[in-house]
Amino acid sequence: MKRTAQQTLLYAAFICTCLEDRGWSFAISLCMQLLGGIQLVSIEQLAEGIAQIAFSGAVGRVVDGRSERKWGMIVCLLGNNFSIIASCSLFAVCLSIDRSLWEYTLCLLLGMLFCSSYRVFVMAEKNLTSRDWVLVLVKNKEEGSSLAKTNAILTSLDQLANVLSPLLLGALLSFVSLKIACIVLAVCSVISLIIKASLLYVLYGKNERLRVKGDPEDESEEESSKVVEEETKKPSIGQRISTLFTVLSTYYAQSVFPAALGMALLFMTVLGFDGLAIGYGESVGLPENILGLFRSFGSAAGVAGAIMYAVFERRFGVMKTGMIGMILQEMCLVVAVVSIWLPGSPWNPAAYFDTLTWSSWWQAFIDSFSPSPDAPTASPPPPSKIDWSNWTTSDGTSVASIFAFFAGIAMARFGLWMADLAITHIMQLATPESQRNTVFGVHNAICQAFSVMKDLLVIVLPDPSTFGICILISFAFVCSGFAAYIYYVFKTTSVRKSHKSVERKTTSNEDREDGQGIERVREAEIDEKKNE
Repeated sequence: MKRTAQQTLLYAAFICTCLEDRGWSFAISLCMQLLGGIQLVSIEQLAEGIAQIAFSGAVGRVVDGRSERKWGMIVCLLGNNFSIIASCSLFAVCLSIDRSLWEYTLCLLLGMLFCSSYRVFVMAEKNLTSRDWVLVLVKNKEEGSSLAKTNAILTSLDQLANVLSPLLLGALLSFVSLKIACIVLAVCSVISLIIKASLLYVLYGKNERLRVKGDPEDESEEESSKVVEEETKKPSIGQRISTLFTVLSTYYAQSVFPAALGMALLFMTVLGFDGLAIGYGESVGLPENILGLFRSFGSAAGVAGAIMYAVFERRFGVMKTGMIGMILQEMCLVVAVVSIWLPGSPWNPAAYFDTLTWSSWWQAFIDSFSPSPDAPTASPPPPSKIDWSNWTTSDGTSVASIFAFFAGIAMARFGLWMADLAITHIMQLATPESQRNTVFGVHNAICQAFSVMKDLLVIVLPDPSTFGICILISFAFVCSGFAAYIYYVFKTTSVRKSHKSVERKTTSNEDREDGQGIERVREAEIDEKKNE
């Protein structure tokens, strides 16, 4: 089977994963909002983040410890889809029974638990497909342009799924209830599992390199594989306790660690299209249809960035393309930062802190977990409208600030995805195959650690008047990520220059020695002629 046909199989399996991932993520938010409001949404997201921090590295290590790639993929497929099916079923039960029953609480907690396991396994499945298998399909690490193109296609497919899945689920919910939608998603997950397993089975059977894990010419990878096998044979308590430090040291030892850390720092930000930014927009009266348009525009900008990454990579190289992406992201996010002081901004931290006490903050925090049975059935507020003649909402609030905020973070997606693809490309090429899933698993866990920090920051500063502080802190972390990437670029460039200078000196010495030898031969020939 030709490589193009094999890549098509990989793309088809990957888009199935992305569709079920984006669709179910959107459905989880709807279920949590309906069952317990925005507080329950925050708790569920926090649980997912903690689960990824705790188990992503371990799952990657288990996958790396397998001698054949198929076993790692089987574990991820079953773990991902079984978790979706279980959580869909449990949430359907929660939507069907009385909330005062203990069975409701049990099903809710178990559903959130399976959502956390789903998040761990779906990220492992995506990493295995887009970080490991894809390298085998492009045959050689040196085929940078082919790898860049493939990475751009996978990212575009993921962003396309991010646009399509909510639209499809929204169309479904216009005809059926959320409970029926959960059941439909469970059935779709079973179908998706069968399709993905079939596609990957055919791909695995047609590509011999997928069945052979490790490069026989790479002794370091063989030694690393032996170390992994030896460590997995020691079920001692000490070994289990030191697993965390082992995977962290493996991650830190990579030459691309500064660039990877730069990417991870970008997760500590409220400058993205998650529930926090959407909630901030709703708090200042921005209509939901306008929020949806900004979100679609951000996804389109991400797709454009993924497409242009391949073009820029061929023209400037992977490191310079990452630098360009980082610069573009910074420039666009400046607009979001400036929005804090534009008309219509709720920015007023002084008034908030003047009335803030520890007891009032704690009481407000406790009240956010109080049950409110009437909330799920309460009628939604009337939709906001914008008076385009003077750019104000129905209550007279200017939309200049919130429009600048969302325009900035939407445009920043273009540079963000260019930088993301560049750093991913660098990590793929520089990470040994025997450590690849471990490194990417730990990397995902560190990214989620910064994401959890973002959630905790908003919990500490929950009022819209203090959201500007979160914006400023987020921008500082983005700048720190940019600085880490610049450090990696200069470090790598200096190392390459030093290697080239050593090679030039060696070559010049050899040439000089060769030249002296030629002169001696010529002198000997002249002497012989004189003697004759």
